[in-house]
Amino acid sequence: MTPSAVFIIPVATALATVALVPFAKFLAGKTGAIDQPGTRKIHNTPIARLGGIAPALVFWTAAALGFAALTDPFFQRFLGEGLQDAPRVGPKLLGILLGSFIAFATGLTDDIFGSRFPFWAKALGQITAAVCVVLGGVTTTFLPHPLLNAILTVFWLVGITNAFNLLDNMDGLTSGVALIASSVLLVNTLTSGENLISALTLAFIGVLLGFLWFNFNPASIFLGDCGSHFIGFVLASILLLDRYVTSASSSYFPILMPVLLLAVPIIDTTTVVIIRLREGRPIYVGDARHLSHTLVARGFSQKGAVMLIYLMTLGLGLSALPLRDASLAETFIVLIQSSCFIAVIILLMFSGHRPEGNS
Repeated sequence: MTPSAVFIIPVATALATVALVPFAKFLAGKTGAIDQPGTRKIHNTPIARLGGIAPALVFWTAAALGFAALTDPFFQRFLGEGLQDAPRVGPKLLGILLGSFIAFATGLTDDIFGSRFPFWAKALGQITAAVCVVLGGVTTTFLPHPLLNAILTVFWLVGITNAFNLLDNMDGLTSGVALIASSVLLVNTLTSGENLISALTLAFIGVLLGFLWFNFNPASIFLGDCGSHFIGFVLASILLLDRYVTSASSSYFPILMPVLLLAVPIIDTTTVVIIRLREGRPIYVGDARHLSHTLVARGFSQKGAVMLIYLMTLGLGLSALPLRDASLAETFIVLIQSSCFIAVIILLMFSGHRPEGNS
C-alpha cells in the first residue's frame, strides 16, 4: 500500500465523521435519545447517545465507494499491489456491511425504545447480523468442518459485539480500545501485504479517531448501543478477514492473535457475566463491576482508568504481533508474557475492594 493511501484514507474518514457528529446530536434530540444525569451517572448534563450514527455512516460510505472504485486504474495505483483477490472480496464485504447495518439497527432500536425492546429481540438481531457475515463467506477456517467454523464465527461476532457494548461504560473507552486494537491489526495487515483489508482497517481507524474527538473525557456525545454494536461487530469481522498462520509460522498459535488483541473487553465481559450469574442477576442488567469501575474504586480518575485500559490493550496487542513468524520457543514466551498480563488484569478485578451498585 502506498504511503499516501495510509495517510489519506483515515484523515478523510476522520474529517467526515467530525462533520457528521452534529447531525447525530440533532437526531438524538429529535428522537429523545438523551442520556439524562442521575445518581448512577458520571455526567452532570444531558448528553446525546446516538453518536454511533456518524462513524457508521462514514464507514459504510467509504467501504462502498472504495470497492466500487477498485476497477479504476488510479485507485489501483493508489492502493498499490495486492488487488488480485478483489473479485472474491465483494460477497465478503457485502456480508460485513449488511451485518454491521443490522447490528447497528439493533442497537439503535435499543437506544430509542430502551426497556421496551426485549432482550431476546436484541439477541436475535445480533445473531442475524452474524449470519450475514457467514453467508458472505467470512468464517474461521481452522476447525475440521465448515459447520463448526460457521458456529464459531457466529459465537465470535455476537460475543465481541456484546463485549464492546458492555465495555461502553466510561467516556472514550469503547472507541479508544477499538482504535488501539485496529491500529495494531493494521501493522499485521500492512506487513503481510493485505492491501484491501488494510484499506478497510484504515477507514475504520479514521471514523474512530473522528468520533473519539467528541467522546474522550469529558464526552459531549455518547456512542449509544448503536455505536457500540457497530464498532464491536465491524472490528470482530475485520479480524476474521486477516490471515494469521503463514508458511513462516511454527504452529497454529497465531490464530490466538485476535483473542489477545481483544483480551481486555473479553476478560471484562466474562468476569461481569460470571459475577452476575453467581449473584443470581440477569446478565443483561448493568452494574459497576467492570474493570473501569474497579480502577476508579481503587483511586484512579475516570480518565486515568480509561488510559490504563488503553495501555493494557496496547500491551497485549503488541505482544501478540510476533506470533505470526515466531518460532515455537518464541511463541511460548509470548503466550507466557500475555498470560501474566491477563493475570494482572484479573487480579485487579477480583482482589481487594470491589465497587458496588449499578451503572
